Amino acid sequence: MDQLYKKLKRKLISLELKPGDRLSENFISLEEGMGRPQVRQVLTSLSDEGYLDILPQKGSVVTKIKKDIIREATHAHLVLEQAILFELVDKRKNGEELQIVKEYVDMLKVIDKPKDEYDMLMLEWGFYNSLAKESGRMYAYSFLNKLDADIYRLSFLKYSTYNYNTYNSSLNAWENTMMEIKLMAEQLDNCQIELLTMICSNRYNSVLSMVDFLEGIYTDYFE
Repeated sequence: MDQLYKKLKRKLISLELKPGDRLSENFISLEEGMGRPQVRQVLTSLSDEGYLDILPQKGSVVTKIKKDIIREATHAHLVLEQAILFELVDKRKNGEELQIVKEYVDMLKVIDKPKDEYDMLMLEWGFYNSLAKESGRMYAYSFLNKLDADIYRLSFLKYSTYNYNTYNSSLNAWENTMMEIKLMAEQLDNCQIELLTMICSNRYNSVLSMVDFLEGIYTDYFE
């Protein structure tokens, strides 16, 4: 079941399964060689996370991206992550190394470029998860599952739309992400909380600023 859950979630985040698409419990059961109760459990989990609407007698339908949910998600992440940054700066001031964050940033440095937009998205959010792990607050993100479906799909659209160089001197979406992460890691090491909170705030302001533009391109994806 876990394998099917991960497979479907990847397809939903990467919009291989698009808003409005219908998923048949019977078809998935036959295709995956899995019992219908197990398939139903996976679909219910994805519904609980906001990716699907389960309609009686009609099956499961991929939800549209909701702008109001994105606003809620950005605010919730901003509040949570700024609190985490304050904790990590205090940790550094006490002479402790941020080992989890350092290892994650070192791992990113050896990646020339992720293979696709989904991997870019997961690596980006993985950095912020590393901040939560470093502060012992990884559990906090579980409360945002219902909100994150839309912000993940919006982030995927960001990469699939902006991840190219218009001019040789311009940065694509992934390069901008790497610059942001590197800057945050440096400022954490230097205990520059004012700059860190500003970077964090700018990150989520940029998410909000993309919503209307991306909606104009992908009209059918949005509610």
